Amino acid sequence: MLLGLNRIQVALTLTLILTLTLTLIGDASIPGSFNAWLRSHQGYVGANDFEEAAVDRVSSLLPNGTVLWPKDGMHVTNDIPLDELRLYLERRVVIANVMKGRHFVLVVGVMPDGDTLLVNDPGFSRTTYSYEWDVVGWRIFDMR
Repeated sequence: MLLGLNRIQVALTLTLILTLTLTLIGDASIPGSFNAWLRSHQGYVGANDFEEAAVDRVSSLLPNGTVLWPKDGMHVTNDIPLDELRLYLERRVVIANVMKGRHFVLVVGVMPDGDTLLVNDPGFSRTTYSYEWDVVGWRIFDMR
């Protein structure tokens, strides 16, 4: 669960997941449709706390359960060593929790300096965050 997040923060997290989903299936769905689907399929805890297990339900709509929420996917601290993170980026979907835990971004690369993360951030006009100073946790997803 993404507890304590406001609706905008939840929407941004859902946008990341929707972007991934639409990339995989090429659907013309819009975030509002995805949000409505989540509301009717236990995608939230309470009024607006995203239930990360909902990824499994979304994945069931894709070919062969394309997106998976693995047991090792929740990291509530910055506990993934940089070398392991680089390996994850080759085979897993990596989402960083930044801005003191108030925002999530899709990580797409690591710069050679070993600190600068390249990101897809639909909520802000940023393309990088600091591994050391900005990241407070991770969400890791697997794709088949």
